[in-house]
Amino acid sequence: MSVSSKVKKRLALLSEVAKRFPVSGLIRQRSSSADLVFWAHHRYPDSWLGYLGAGDSVLKDTALLNAIVETGRPFRVVSGTGIGSVANSTIVYSIDAFNPNRSLNYSASLMTTLRQLEAQGNTLYPSADEAELWENKVFMHRRFDELGINSPTTIVVERDTDVAAAIDEKGLRFPLLVKEPHSNNSQGLHKVADLSELLAVRDRLAGAGAYELLVQEILDMRRDLRVTMIGGDVVHHYWRINLSDEWMPTTTRKGSQVDFVTFPEQWRSTIVDAMNKLGLRNGAFDVCWDHDDLDSEPYFLEVSPAYTPNPAPSKPFADRPYADFKAQVRGDGNYTAAFADLVFDLHRKLIAAWGLADPSTP
Repeated sequence: MSVSSKVKKRLALLSEVAKRFPVSGLIRQRSSSADLVFWAHHRYPDSWLGYLGAGDSVLKDTALLNAIVETGRPFRVVSGTGIGSVANSTIVYSIDAFNPNRSLNYSASLMTTLRQLEAQGNTLYPSADEAELWENKVFMHRRFDELGINSPTTIVVERDTDVAAAIDEKGLRFPLLVKEPHSNNSQGLHKVADLSELLAVRDRLAGAGAYELLVQEILDMRRDLRVTMIGGDVVHHYWRINLSDEWMPTTTRKGSQVDFVTFPEQWRSTIVDAMNKLGLRNGAFDVCWDHDDLDSEPYFLEVSPAYTPNPAPSKPFADRPYADFKAQVRGDGNYTAAFADLVFDLHRKLIAAWGLADPSTP
């Protein structure tokens, strides 16, 4: 994507955010004495300019703020490290990096703050337990194993792990997938053909101070299912279909085809049960089937309480490649407006699932 295209895409998103920003509600309901707190931490310590210029956090924060305003409840806004002095309150926030010390393990930095906030008598939405599944794939796979959630055979490689012995013990065969524990959107994924390639990735990460990684079998699949759930219900889903003969991540950034219609109903209860086992009131699963055989047991690849949903294409793009829809950032049936509408709708459902939609609820 060219620089001009990126700028146009960003300006279109910020325009949609500005249209939906609840200015009057913020003025009307903001109260310095309220025990409901909206925490705007904007990927601290990154700048506000960076927050506005990249990622979708600004959209998610605005959608969450709007959903709070629509409840009619008084609230106060706390930003950045100011959250540290908040006690005995209800704190609502969007999961994102909060890393004042700029540690390599930015998800652990966020967790330190969340655990301390709960120790100070605060109720967090999402809770610290829920947030711990965000971009910590080592923790996530250990939880999958503990709870019996079916996932590809995975080895957690730590600083002193004998990788070759661990691979033999699990019966894994190359090629394998290497995952960096703190990454998203198919970043930090490495397909390695042999042990030497794997060790080269390990050495490179260790040189940057990152000593944990995951080694995982590669399933024979060309599609996976993104399932978004809120309050125990499937609220959004779509297949991402790799049109290549070779394995590759199915993210739409790689040009995957997208199907928003079909859903494997025979596995709905299995997917819902897995989310409930994890204790997540809100989250998105990536689910697949080996050999794309829907009669076999599904594999859960990943789950996160923070995710970016893709909207279904508008009518003008219903029969066109999804990439064409994503490229339409303005005009009739554009992607940007549909994306913003979907994010706002999901956050309304989220506030309701948290029990905060009723102003009389403490």
